Amino acid sequence: MRIIKVLLLLLGAAVSTQVLMARAAEIGEIKIAQQFGIGYLPLTIMKTNGLVEKHLKAAGLADTKVSWLVLASGQPMNDALLSGSLHVASGGVAPFLILWDRTRGTLNVKAVAALSSMPMYLVTNNPNVKSIRDFTDNDRISMAGAGQSIQTIVLQMAAAKEFGDANFNKFSTLYRNLSHPDGLAAFLSGKEITAYFSSPPFQYQALEKPGVRRILNSYDISGGPATFLVAWATGKFRDENPKTYQAFFNAYKEATDFINANKRTAAEVYVKETKDKSGVDAIEKMLNDPEIRITMTPEHTLPIADFMQRTGTLKGKAASWKDLYFPELHNLPGS
Repeated sequence: MRIIKVLLLLLGAAVSTQVLMARAAEIGEIKIAQQFGIGYLPLTIMKTNGLVEKHLKAAGLADTKVSWLVLASGQPMNDALLSGSLHVASGGVAPFLILWDRTRGTLNVKAVAALSSMPMYLVTNNPNVKSIRDFTDNDRISMAGAGQSIQTIVLQMAAAKEFGDANFNKFSTLYRNLSHPDGLAAFLSGKEITAYFSSPPFQYQALEKPGVRRILNSYDISGGPATFLVAWATGKFRDENPKTYQAFFNAYKEATDFINANKRTAAEVYVKETKDKSGVDAIEKMLNDPEIRITMTPEHTLPIADFMQRTGTLKGKAASWKDLYFPELHNLPGS
């Protein structure tokens, strides 16, 4: 009997040690980054309402610190993720896909979920430009993350449609890499920038200036509503921190549901947090626009990946949209 008791004590100690080790394996701080614009509203709600902390506590990880960063484009997001100084990145589909492609079989980056589906407008103040066919070497197009951003890929898709796949990068010499706020200021100054490719709410602010008009809607290129922004992480982070990852995912879902049920309140939070000069009424109007969707469901993600693979930006080809997203999302009707 004594031997059995000793064995049971040893077994209990081993189990306790395993539990402690499992807890210790979870990171003590989760670092999340977002960019500028209403498309990041779920992350803004998660931050201001303390939703990640709420779900970490429910998972028994109340001591885990939640840190938020703001970065201007997808490339610094990817650099920070690769260096380990960031755990969850966010941005356009294009920079995410680039890192998905680069890390297959290593860090295995995938998207946590979509953040939003939103139309992106290419606008101009050049009276001679009626469509992208009219751009000349004298034009300059401002885009955040120019060269790798989702706006870049949409413009490449538009160029391929107009001039053939061989000319998909026809406008690359015209790009100017500016954050959405800086690009808007440069565009409105009327100096160098003659075209501006951004997102809500910045594109609507640009259109308020007399003489500015839209020459391209991204939905016309994608064939309908398409995911604008996603959040992504490494498979390594998800595998090594399952409770932390699930807490983040649960907070993500709660924030998305909250926005769709409380658009006025969500608009108030956004304006207060970002100091956006559009005002609460304007932001609420955007959230009620049928073209703008705050949703975790991927829309038209795969066609973008296919185009990037066909034109050589990506080496690997995704067989399904599910190849791009972690399994927690696979029950949704994505595309």
